[in-house]
Amino acid sequence: MNRNSFLLTLLALLLFGSSQAFSQGAKDITINFTINAEAIFNGGSVEENSQLSDDNNGKSGNGRASDFESKAYPSKFVNWEIFESGPNSANYQVKFIDFPWTGEVKAFSKNPIQGGGKKAKAKIENNAKEGTIKYTIRFTIRSKATGETRTFELDPKIRIISRA
Repeated sequence: MNRNSFLLTLLALLLFGSSQAFSQGAKDITINFTINAEAIFNGGSVEENSQLSDDNNGKSGNGRASDFESKAYPSKFVNWEIFESGPNSANYQVKFIDFPWTGEVKAFSKNPIQGGGKKAKAKIENNAKEGTIKYTIRFTIRSKATGETRTFELDPKIRIISRA
């Protein structure tokens, strides 16, 4: 291989590799909502018996679920999934109702975002500006033993950022 071909190949590989690295930053995110359904159903605090995490380095500065903030990107999806924990989680059925939201930016096309099961999904608007929205996770817990259903809420945040 002559020197010019080698340099051209090396340059092409460097450009391809760096463009791949830049394009991997903005992505769909998944937010996991883990709750102790039994404790919450029986009067325990949602705040103390729940935990939020995501696959995009979301965090809570003080460890409280209501202060958890996820980073999301315009034109990408936010996926929520609810998980039951605790010793008797099989005795309870948990479902998202919806996700009403407020904030300084128009993040989603619908308000509230619909739930209806253990998973929910919504796309951040393509033209969403950078900023923070506060949203409410509204969910039900049904006792399989009694058939009684109760509704609960938690209010975390999403920060819309235009660059990863």
